[in-house]
Amino acid sequence: MLESVLVVPFWFEMIATITGAISGSMSAQRAQFDLFGTVVIAIIMGLLGGIMRDILLQNYGIYAFQKPELIVACVLTGCVVFYFGRITTYLNPVIDIIDGLSVGMWAVLSAGKALAAGLSIVPAVILGTVVSIGGGVMRDIIMNRPVTAFQPGSLYGTAAVLGTIVYTLMRTYHIFDGASAIICLVIIMCIRFGSMAFGWHTRPARDLSEPVADVMARPVRAIRYLNRTPENIADEKARRHHAKKIDQQSTWSKIWNRLRRH
Repeated sequence: MLESVLVVPFWFEMIATITGAISGSMSAQRAQFDLFGTVVIAIIMGLLGGIMRDILLQNYGIYAFQKPELIVACVLTGCVVFYFGRITTYLNPVIDIIDGLSVGMWAVLSAGKALAAGLSIVPAVILGTVVSIGGGVMRDIIMNRPVTAFQPGSLYGTAAVLGTIVYTLMRTYHIFDGASAIICLVIIMCIRFGSMAFGWHTRPARDLSEPVADVMARPVRAIRYLNRTPENIADEKARRHHAKKIDQQSTWSKIWNRLRRH
């Protein structure tokens, strides 16, 4: 069995699937999708991450197709949210909690299976990050709205990356192996809600061409200044002398005007 090979409890996979399905179906319900659309979004959010993981690993087949209970759970979740929409509207603040929990659980599952399949830290982090946000990315694409993970705002993809890095390092170097999954979930949830509570936001692209060009041009300007010709030096001295003379005249003019007023 796949879960015995990779030491992943079935209940953990089921919880990750249900949390993703709840998040997706609540998003579909807010967008006023019909029953079919709500169930499809629930399946995408609940199963697409795991399907992507299994396709990329290419080791054990697609786990969701070996366990039809996961598909049934997504369908039932979509139906419950669709038919009890009035109740779920009161749970809108819970969407962020469920979404963050879903991201964390998929990061743990995917990175753990990648490490168990013999991948090193970097591929495991990449796989965990891609899988953890993959369902949300596809949900936003199908719902024809900007992809949340790629938009400036609260930390979403960043939380997945950092949590996955911590988890893979702890698993690789056997640091609190038994609590590594919980620690990863806590880190991702803290980053997600810390960003919303304290305004930790990513920003859009900023054009640094002019500041960089100015810094790069400073040595050239310094060389030109040091290699001035005598004529340029004489002209510069004349300009400085003229400016100093004008400044002195302005000073005497101010003094004379004060004396005249008295």
